[in-house]
Amino acid sequence: MQLNEPGVLEGSHYYFFTPSESIKKHYYHLICCGHYFCDAKYSIKRDYFPYFLLVYIRNGELYVNYRLKSVVAKKGDILLIDCREPHHYYGSNGLEFIYIHFDGPHSHELCSYLIRQHGFFYQNKGNIEIGKQLYHMIDTFSHNQEMPISESTCIIYNMINRLPVKTDHSKNEMSPVDQAIQYIKANINNQITLKEIASHVNLSPYYFSHLFKAETGYAPIEFVIKHRMDTAKHMLKTTSLSIYDIAHQVGYSSSSGFINIFYKKVGFTPTEFRNLTI
Repeated sequence: MQLNEPGVLEGSHYYFFTPSESIKKHYYHLICCGHYFCDAKYSIKRDYFPYFLLVYIRNGELYVNYRLKSVVAKKGDILLIDCREPHHYYGSNGLEFIYIHFDGPHSHELCSYLIRQHGFFYQNKGNIEIGKQLYHMIDTFSHNQEMPISESTCIIYNMINRLPVKTDHSKNEMSPVDQAIQYIKANINNQITLKEIASHVNLSPYYFSHLFKAETGYAPIEFVIKHRMDTAKHMLKTTSLSIYDIAHQVGYSSSSGFINIFYKKVGFTPTEFRNLTI
């Protein structure tokens, strides 16, 4: 489909999508996408559009005013913009770019976190792989082919997760995951919720869970239980504390609840484990 809009030149094409309620609820999904060739007349200025925008520049320059900053995106650069905020971008002669507007469950939390951590403008060698994925998606539609929602949602999610997050920390600054682990260990004798840990490191529960599992291999609450069991094992072998006392020191209000979870996770009751020869 060719777009009849000032500044958008012949050869440009774009596609709209109308996702079902089920897809909106469960999948990352496209709102629209396109491949544009533009001249200096191209300009988009909006106060609000309820979706995120991912842009990959293939040629020329795209000028962007967003979040009180102005940048010039050139070949190989990527932009991730929350269009719910005021934004203005406009072209130069010779501009070529590909883009998607997208939405999905928790996409706003994840993308907002990326923008807070890194900003909206990405100049990295890894951008080319995102550009290839984006081009593959749009090229599929340009040949009148359908793309299964399972494939498109994976491509969108993979592209977003390829965007770098600042991970350099000073000696006095720990990563969110390290902060969370420290918090869990300091509160091992208390009831700890996912919401509480995420709040401690200033992340949404959804994104924090994703980040924590990616770095540790455990969901946050799984890690809490693991640390409780590891601590209990150490206490069973190195102290003469009663099962009741150990249960309370690792965050269980009753010895019966502690015994049940210990047996489920370890394969022995606490008393059996204490008597094992290791």
